Amino acid sequence: MCKRIFAYGSNLCPGRLRDHGVHSADMGVKAWLSGYRLRFNKRSSDGSGKANLEQHEGSRVWGVLYSISDADLDTLDRGEGGYDRVCLSVVTPDGKEHQAQVYLASEPGNDADLRPYTWYKRFLVEGALEHGLPSEYIATLEKIEAVQDPDPDRDRRMRTLPCPVG
Repeated sequence: MCKRIFAYGSNLCPGRLRDHGVHSADMGVKAWLSGYRLRFNKRSSDGSGKANLEQHEGSRVWGVLYSISDADLDTLDRGEGGYDRVCLSVVTPDGKEHQAQVYLASEPGNDADLRPYTWYKRFLVEGALEHGLPSEYIATLEKIEAVQDPDPDRDRRMRTLPCPVG
């Protein structure tokens, strides 16, 4: 049974997770998922690209393993529209495998011009820094090409969400 979630996108930032109304029972543990790569091929209703995972042999995606309640999992399901939740095996730095719920886009696109907004990229980079993900992975996240959100109010609100764990 999967009682944890593996966050690899905006939910790397604990403030974003709390904005969904979800509270982790722990601070989160860094982990990786083998055989997948990070893409931004889920078209959001706001027109931007949101994080998704795509099977890719030899690749690894880092993220955070959170423990959340069943009620919060239901809440997160509502907040993660356009994703399906699947149970996959992730590995923590101590070498232990854990079963975790992972959100994958229901209908990934193939629009090569799709980009995340800069505030969304911030959630990934600051969340990865906060959780101590490997510096090479953080450098990869920092290189993500992002675009400015055309909605200044949404941009301002999203930039106020804090990413520190505590």
